[in-house]
Amino acid sequence: MAVAALGAVAVVAALGACSKNTGESNGPGDQAKKQSGGIGTAADSKGPAPAVAGAKKGGTIYLIQEKDFEHLDPARVYVNNAQVFGRLIQRQLTAFVDDPKTNKSTLVGDLATDPGKDISNGKCTSWQFTLKDGLKYEDGTPITAKDVAYGVARSFSPDLADGPHYIQQWLADDITYNKTYKGPYNGGSDLPPGVKVSGQKITFDFKKPHCDMPYAASWGTTAPVPKAKDTKTKYDLHPVSSGPYKIDTYNRDSKIVLSRNKYWDPNTDPLRHNYPDHFEVDMGPDAVQQTNRMIASNGNDAYGIMQASGGVDSTLIKKVQGDASLKPQVRAGYTQFTWYLAINNQRIKDLNIRKALNYGLDKKSYIQALGGSAKADPATTLESPTTSGFKKYDAYPYDPAKAKQLLNGKHPKLVYAYTNTANGQKYAPIVKNSLEKVGFKIVLKPIDGASYYTEIGRKNNQYDLYLAGWGSDWPSGSTIIPPVFDGRTIIPQGNNDYSYFNADDINKRIDEINLMAPDKAAPEWANLDKEIMTKYAPVVPFYYQKEYTLVGNKVGGVDLGLSSGWPEYTSAYAK
Repeated sequence: MAVAALGAVAVVAALGACSKNTGESNGPGDQAKKQSGGIGTAADSKGPAPAVAGAKKGGTIYLIQEKDFEHLDPARVYVNNAQVFGRLIQRQLTAFVDDPKTNKSTLVGDLATDPGKDISNGKCTSWQFTLKDGLKYEDGTPITAKDVAYGVARSFSPDLADGPHYIQQWLADDITYNKTYKGPYNGGSDLPPGVKVSGQKITFDFKKPHCDMPYAASWGTTAPVPKAKDTKTKYDLHPVSSGPYKIDTYNRDSKIVLSRNKYWDPNTDPLRHNYPDHFEVDMGPDAVQQTNRMIASNGNDAYGIMQASGGVDSTLIKKVQGDASLKPQVRAGYTQFTWYLAINNQRIKDLNIRKALNYGLDKKSYIQALGGSAKADPATTLESPTTSGFKKYDAYPYDPAKAKQLLNGKHPKLVYAYTNTANGQKYAPIVKNSLEKVGFKIVLKPIDGASYYTEIGRKNNQYDLYLAGWGSDWPSGSTIIPPVFDGRTIIPQGNNDYSYFNADDINKRIDEINLMAPDKAAPEWANLDKEIMTKYAPVVPFYYQKEYTLVGNKVGGVDLGLSSGWPEYTSAYAK
């Protein structure tokens, strides 16, 4: 899961851990333990979700954000805020259930009776899910396994290509998943190749092992879609609800109002509640306005949740931290994102130069400009501390003298590309000054913010260094290391391997770990993380992104999701 527009979190994914709402940070060592609780059982998958202490029904919760959601069609959702909001109106085959007492996030069956069964005798090539009894849409019609299969089928359409592609690629056994089968909009069957339906059972057959299928099934790809109500690209405006709320009104770029779905059965749902009468999304205010409104908590804002990416504006961090009365309203902790300084390995082939960049980058001065430890901690690994099996190491502690020694009197001239935005212009000189102190000559090159990732994703780009962020789509190194450091994925444009790193020994190890069960793979991904950095130094790990945000003073039941790094609404209530 990449990051859209340098600051808007695009997905998924992936998976952030929450911390105590003190506004303080003790570094990744303390919070690294807040990881996935693994895959649960059929018993864990039963509803209803445990009652929230002190919660009561009634009132409205207001989500205050600057812009509209990019997508609400479950097949197209790949941004954290939409993913979390979508849980109110959509259910998938599986879901993550957070336990605030243990800081564990466990994968369970959501629509399914369990997190999925490997029916290929441990080969991970055939996965079966059975839907629960009593599942209904907002109009009272039953949810069927055929609807889930149809939802997967339509996700093959080139018109709905915005969301995650794991299941599509695994079924097609091809990174270009819709080369032949393009879904029902383009003359294809309602049943995708490799998918079978029998009654309320749905089976996915893959040509290669994919042991992470239960995790991938938690994405909107497996949300049920009734064919009769499918409006194709307009489905964004009213996805049919399978969750506790349904869309009453949707005025694009202005307001969304949700009300309860009376056909949602809490006895089938291990994750969600429906305490508020309504959820209302109000669009327009920027991060500064949102922060000030939560601080004041006047009127409806007392029941508000700010939705700015990264939370509290950096100019107001000290004000919030200095006001003890605001501590109960703070929600703080790691997201699933690690930001790194990508080194274009096609252009910078000298390992000593790449190591010198690692030793010479002053991360703390950059983080201070971001807003300090409330917003980020210095990164030393490729994986985020929220990843299962995370292991902390520091192969290149900040050492300007060591960087100069590796350069051996040379002054490499490198082009640093940055987004031509207010923040990009503010932060780029910090990188330049830091690296020039150890001997580099840095040329700053602005790129339009709207095309930044397109530009650095071109294989033949003419930049040496650029900032990029990546977060897991579920708390596993399998959604970090392979998409970003498997050189076999490099294509002419649209790359996620922004460093254009390609090493045969690493690629081979990726294939080996991908065949392992998730619990055995977790520590191996962490070991490979360290091997990549110590042996090749293809990037400079920069900072672990943290969320530091506010809710209104009459909002209850809202914490940062262990599986999202974003305020979660499924247990929200109005005090």
